[in-house]
Amino acid sequence: MSSTANAAAIRRDIATLLRPPRRVRVSDAVAESMYVVHGNGTKSLWDPDTAPYMIEPMDCLGSRMYDAVVFVGPARTGKTIALIDGFVTYKLINDPGDGLIVQISEEKAREYSKKRLERTFNASPEIARRLSPRGHDNNVHDKTFRAGNYLAIKWPSKNVFASSDYQFVLLTDYDRMVENVGGEGSGWVLASKRTQSFGSTGMTLAESSPGRLIIDPDWRQPDGEPHRAPPTTGILDLYNQGDRRRLYWQCPEPRCRHWFMPIQEHFNMQSGRVFCPHCSAEIDPRAKRALNMAGRWVPEGCELTQDGDLIGTRRDTRIATFWMEGPAAAYQTWASLVTKLKAAEETFEATGNQKDLQSVTNVDWGRPYLNKVAASQRSSQRLLDRAEQTERRTVPHGVRFLTAAVDVQGGKARRFVVQIHGWGPNREMWVIDRFNIREDRGPNNDEVPRTISPATQPEDWDLLTRDVLNRSYRLADGSERRMPVAAVAVDTGGEGDGEESVTSQAYDWYRRLAKDGLQSRVFLVKGGSSKTASRVRKTWPDNTTRKSRKSSARGDVPLYLLGTDLLKDAVAAMMDRDNPGAGYMHVPSWLGRWWFDELTYEVRDPANGKWTRPGKRPNEAFDLAVYNLVVFILLKAEKINWEAPPAWAADWNSNMLIEAASLPANNPVTEARPVATKRRRQRVIKPRL
Repeated sequence: MSSTANAAAIRRDIATLLRPPRRVRVSDAVAESMYVVHGNGTKSLWDPDTAPYMIEPMDCLGSRMYDAVVFVGPARTGKTIALIDGFVTYKLINDPGDGLIVQISEEKAREYSKKRLERTFNASPEIARRLSPRGHDNNVHDKTFRAGNYLAIKWPSKNVFASSDYQFVLLTDYDRMVENVGGEGSGWVLASKRTQSFGSTGMTLAESSPGRLIIDPDWRQPDGEPHRAPPTTGILDLYNQGDRRRLYWQCPEPRCRHWFMPIQEHFNMQSGRVFCPHCSAEIDPRAKRALNMAGRWVPEGCELTQDGDLIGTRRDTRIATFWMEGPAAAYQTWASLVTKLKAAEETFEATGNQKDLQSVTNVDWGRPYLNKVAASQRSSQRLLDRAEQTERRTVPHGVRFLTAAVDVQGGKARRFVVQIHGWGPNREMWVIDRFNIREDRGPNNDEVPRTISPATQPEDWDLLTRDVLNRSYRLADGSERRMPVAAVAVDTGGEGDGEESVTSQAYDWYRRLAKDGLQSRVFLVKGGSSKTASRVRKTWPDNTTRKSRKSSARGDVPLYLLGTDLLKDAVAAMMDRDNPGAGYMHVPSWLGRWWFDELTYEVRDPANGKWTRPGKRPNEAFDLAVYNLVVFILLKAEKINWEAPPAWAADWNSNMLIEAASLPANNPVTEARPVATKRRRQRVIKPRL
């Protein structure tokens, strides 16, 4: 009896796989079968009225008119629940077939499987009874069902996309995936190949909020293509390949009734409300749900009449593509959109860091981001034209403290390259000085010159203590008062021959500073990975000479790894600002054209965000501006309340670092000179890191 019962059960399970698919819309099937587990542990059937704009994309997934569906939208739209969880539910119950879900990483695949998919399966009886009862058939990344169909939950890799065919492949959070999977191409291209053998029954889905930068900063909306997305890679590039559907609302004003897109261009940041571009009427936020219920997806080439009839000719394609923006998101309030965007804009104004602004634009508003740093090479002449007539090596009014940056150059022209910046409230900056240290002429500049070699001569590094760290500059108020350098950043990488030796010499110099209590005013820096999300990251590399060391051993000298591309974005934004104020770079006219050429030589690739030199000309002014910004960040000057600043960043009459130091009788008056800063004053500016 047992074997007969098992055989009968097997026949029933296989019959499910062989049975013709149940002809039902995806959205209807999900609404009647899929339970959503809420954060408090309760569950309820998926409600299509919560995010009604998801119904049409879901139904396209079940249509044989399309080979693929692409959905672009912000966070909190319900897109993953509807398109990933929902379509899997539909397939398992109504049309079993092998499927693949691709998350952005192995960790995210595991998290999605355990926190989302497994809970949905257990909460939905129609799915739970279709799972294979054999324990070894189901694990975190593989699910097998009674009918013999298989569901994989994986991440982008060459092996995942190789060989196996799937009836459906679902790519989630597409713009956060690697752009080139194992050197074989994009996840979209590889996924489409896996469903190709199933013909019109195969389906490929990609869903994501935008995450790639706009490639062409001069792009304008082309005539006759009001739905085309700006040129980017990733999800919006896929959207452009399809029929380009945008979500439309109908104006609730009885005298208007025109249809329009609820997008950022139709959003009043002051009132926090969407407005109709036809009659300018602003819409009450409480009307959003009703407008979404009556909203319509309109393909490129079509339009809606006031009666709601769709007219026109859509693009001829088998890819259904959808794009909606933040104002229509069911789980995102308009007040939240305004608050997040304003906060990100304030962060950018204060720090020059665009990451928060890009994230809010992408994730909350559902829009691609145009980097605020121009992609083309900057004009050194433009900066020269706005250069200010200031007295050379003098601290202008507005400067609250000074920083210094040092670049180490090797080869035949061995030298330290030094640049001094003055900082005022809200990151306003003045270039104070630029000079090279090529030789040592003694503390009074009267000895026989000795050529320096930073890679081989430890005593050369002590010149940075004497001639940079202890340097001061005359204030521009006509007094004898002087402002000392608060802190210094030194690039430890070196340039040219002897790079490793330069690094070792830099560490030894730092240890000597520590013995004299000066180490808190010096930051050793090095360019980090271009992929880092941090502007500045403190590390403790093991730089000793122990013969047997562990890779995890912590050193005694801190090294700050830099996200150079992010920092260069910030410096470039300072150059691009036209009017003095927060984040403005003041440049002096006494610096030569060569310096302005150095400052503007690098260009930024808008596609990958990397800064590069188009040739071999020098770029030290730009690098040194970055290192000075790093000192500003590490001194926590971004967080200063300028209404009540610390004593070392106060105005000149209150600034405790400013001294009216008298000159020794045997030392002629110079524009800038080393001074002995009292130890108690050094401790005042010690940053807590």
